Amino acid sequence: MEESCNSKSSNSNPLKIYFLPYPSPGHMNPMINLAQIFTTHGHHVTILTTPSNTKLIPNQNQNLSKNKLNIHILNFPSNNLNLNGIENLSSARDSQTALKIHIATNLLIPQVQTFLQQNPPHVFVPDIMFNFSNLEKIPVIPFDPMPIFVSCIFEAINNNPNVLSQSTSLPFTVPGNLPNTITLPVNPSNEFHTLSRPVLNAKHIGKQHGIIVNSFVELEQEYIEYYQKVTGVKVWHIGITSLMMDHFNCCNGNGNVDDGGDGDGDACLSWLNSREVNSVVYICFGSLCRLNREQYMEIGRGIEASEKGFLWVVPEDDEEFCVVEESLSFKRGMVVRRWVNQRLILKHPAIGGFLTHCGWNSVAEGICAGVPMITMPRFGDQFLNERLVTEVHGIGVEVGACEWSLSPYGARNKVVSRKRIEKAVRRVMEDGGSSMIRKRAKEMQEKACKAVQEGGSSYHNLTNLVQSLKQISLDRVLQANDRVLQVN
Repeated sequence: MEESCNSKSSNSNPLKIYFLPYPSPGHMNPMINLAQIFTTHGHHVTILTTPSNTKLIPNQNQNLSKNKLNIHILNFPSNNLNLNGIENLSSARDSQTALKIHIATNLLIPQVQTFLQQNPPHVFVPDIMFNFSNLEKIPVIPFDPMPIFVSCIFEAINNNPNVLSQSTSLPFTVPGNLPNTITLPVNPSNEFHTLSRPVLNAKHIGKQHGIIVNSFVELEQEYIEYYQKVTGVKVWHIGITSLMMDHFNCCNGNGNVDDGGDGDGDACLSWLNSREVNSVVYICFGSLCRLNREQYMEIGRGIEASEKGFLWVVPEDDEEFCVVEESLSFKRGMVVRRWVNQRLILKHPAIGGFLTHCGWNSVAEGICAGVPMITMPRFGDQFLNERLVTEVHGIGVEVGACEWSLSPYGARNKVVSRKRIEKAVRRVMEDGGSSMIRKRAKEMQEKACKAVQEGGSSYHNLTNLVQSLKQISLDRVLQANDRVLQVN
């Protein structure tokens, strides 16, 4: 009989679990949410991270005081690489700095291994960006913050490596027998293999106990089956982790863990309260993306031409946007130059569309809010996430971005025109074709919400994963006892 996550029996023999996040918001945030989920069920959770990154862990949140996350500090070798205290990719402004952070992060592995040997957990959950294939005595389950759809594309291209060419200007149909015909607007360069390598390595680490994925079954059922058939690796879909965290906090009487509360956020909500339902486009390109002046101008002109209201969030230190801001009137919208609570913004009834770079956390938050997306990917896996939104599920419209890059930094040769942006915005925000897109987005939102509730797919996977980990722990104890008896 399946054991309920909220039952008292789930807290008997609590597990000791270590999490090792990769220092980037798109990786850290969903893993921290997952760690919090395990604490709400009485398990002893420790996050291994560096001094600066502890600020991203809500340990002092009153709602979580009964289920506190433990933190083990790792010494980040920033001085060795002249990083001057920078420990997270969100602080990088160029490819060279980002590469140094990546190198320094991997230099943490010996510290982690020593800590694991001295204080062995029942299970170790590292981000897929880390390679811990040599931990024989400790069960390892990698955490993938991206959908398994992305891994399926990586697998398909990796099995046909010669399909990539030096010419990246033409559309590219992903090879293999994927559940859908997936056509990317651009042929990725050979650097694509650099992007896919950690994900491909993760399947070897997860061969024994599986991989945890920040998604839900109903979003990519056929791709789960494809991946498990091709790799033989069990996939544990436990997500969307932020939505799941909300659900368990509400069940425990804690309210919403992500309830925000900052000046600009309050001002945004007040402004949105004055707008009509589904009348505003929310624009945000995440914490890593930096656009050049020309591209900002085209977006601004395109939004103005669409005659739609908008809420545009831009990093405070983005100098390129300052010049653009002076050149545009922005009569129909509001510009915010700092972080806001994106999840709260997307949930507001006035938001009718989301112009996004297609980072997976942003896509997931758009799905959870039931908001149709206007997709404008910039780098990495974002072009793949876009296909899941537009080509597989039809819950968004693409603007036509067609220049892939491995990193968010550096100049782009191609600019998405204001006409394309206006056209995509109108398709999502105006009557006609938008009604079907909006209907599908709301249906997917309902599926995401049901997945995290008792009886839902993610809830079920979480319960089964906990049971599996407890059985692994018990088996190891029995094996150790057998060895002692044999010696005696």
